[in-house]
Amino acid sequence: MISDSSIKWIENLADQEGLILRGQLPSLDINRTREEVLSVATAVFIRELKTQWITLSKLFNARMKEPSLSIVWGEIPDRAHSFYLERNGVRLIVSSSCSAAIQIKCEKLLPESPARISTLFSGVLEARFSGFEEVHWYFLEKVITSEQLARYYLTEFLQSSRSPKN
Repeated sequence: MISDSSIKWIENLADQEGLILRGQLPSLDINRTREEVLSVATAVFIRELKTQWITLSKLFNARMKEPSLSIVWGEIPDRAHSFYLERNGVRLIVSSSCSAAIQIKCEKLLPESPARISTLFSGVLEARFSGFEEVHWYFLEKVITSEQLARYYLTEFLQSSRSPKN
């Protein structure tokens, strides 16, 4: 299977060949091409994380008898490539404000002051090029997959969002 980033890369190369064929100057800017690849890789990784978390959340919810223990998820409408999981006033937010970086933040709404939010934990993933211009995602200086990250943060989220009664 060919990745979206490889497709973007080859599309850019093909566009440059078309310019040369028409007698125009190519504008192959490796840095711009790399930025485009990182942008696509970021969107793809967030989509993979969302798919992982939705699937895992559905499996988790199917095993819960108490509705208050269920996980809900949603998209953040004013921020592209952003979504959240929520349970018991705790929200895990996944977002990206630039290519090659994904922010994960877990917040708790404080019941005594609904306008106040407390950050429980946060993390940043970074994309880096490796050999042969492949993009790999790093968390705490280690290469990580979307499945590994989803499992790690879902566990943290579930522990942080337990009801005080439990």
